[in-house]
Amino acid sequence: MAKSSHEIEHPIKPFGWAARDTSGVLSPFNFSRRATGENDVQFKVLYCGICHSDLHMLKNEWDNSKYPIVPGHEIVGVVTEVGSKVEKVKVGDNVGVGVIVGSCRKCDSCTNDLEQYCSSSIGTYSTTYCDRTTTYGGREATPISWWPTSISCSVGRRIY
Repeated sequence: MAKSSHEIEHPIKPFGWAARDTSGVLSPFNFSRRATGENDVQFKVLYCGICHSDLHMLKNEWDNSKYPIVPGHEIVGVVTEVGSKVEKVKVGDNVGVGVIVGSCRKCDSCTNDLEQYCSSSIGTYSTTYCDRTTTYGGREATPISWWPTSISCSVGRRIY
């Protein structure tokens, strides 16, 4: 019997706090992620915001939650690895990720930097990534925000 996508073992072993059902109770969660791809940016999460939409998803109030869910989609961190085709950021850069972590990169919306309107956009959590694994939170981000290292990552605590 094939394992479900969240049971497939990958080389990267992150840790998070996940809700496993509609109770919204968070508990420790070890999961795995695939190796960094050529268009991926891997980063160490330093700060992460939780907003009302995370709370709705934790309790499946919009009827589209896939459990387990690691909530939070205003994520700020420092780049630890970049894929071979990544040009805009480098290891050590400060970055931030919103609610979208992937898109087709080909439609009119994507080619005009409007990935939020892509009909194939991939959410930070509770969706399926292009490699058929479940997104749990803070994934390989496309789009990713960048700011100069002269600005402290602690500014990220104030990002909305």
